[in-house]
Amino acid sequence: MNLSQVFAGLGFSQKITLDLTLFLVLAFVSFVFGMLIGRYRLVTVLINIYVAVAILGAVSVKLLPDYFNRLILFFGIIVVLTIIGKKMFEIPISGGGKGFLWRVFVMSFLEIMLVLSTTLAIVPKKIALGYVSPSAYDYLVLNNAPLIWMLLPLVFMFLINKKISR
Repeated sequence: MNLSQVFAGLGFSQKITLDLTLFLVLAFVSFVFGMLIGRYRLVTVLINIYVAVAILGAVSVKLLPDYFNRLILFFGIIVVLTIIGKKMFEIPISGGGKGFLWRVFVMSFLEIMLVLSTTLAIVPKKIALGYVSPSAYDYLVLNNAPLIWMLLPLVFMFLINKKISR
């Protein structure tokens, strides 16, 4: 079943249906990711993503001119650091109770958005627009969007830890 066609059948415009479909797919992937990784590994994976972005930024484009090799390096660093750093950065998302699940979901959603933003920034625009709408590309890649997606998980962690510590 094509979600875009379902939303179009409900009267949504084509532009909105693509973005809404992307959001729902990302929400589902975020939920599954958060449940698979768990609260103990979410912060670890976030740190690994930051390290991968930093290393990728330091690698010369002359050394890895092909975007596919840059993607392999990006995801490879995340995977390797997550595997070998099992106990290195294990910082759980604290708390429990009724607010716990939404914190894990939001944190995993922000991580997925950061990875997607970084991935789309690596891939040439013409190829990226084959997977996401132009408006989604704009709010994920253009201008300061990658910086915003890098800061949002940190701001979220600050806010939830401030609430919990009261």
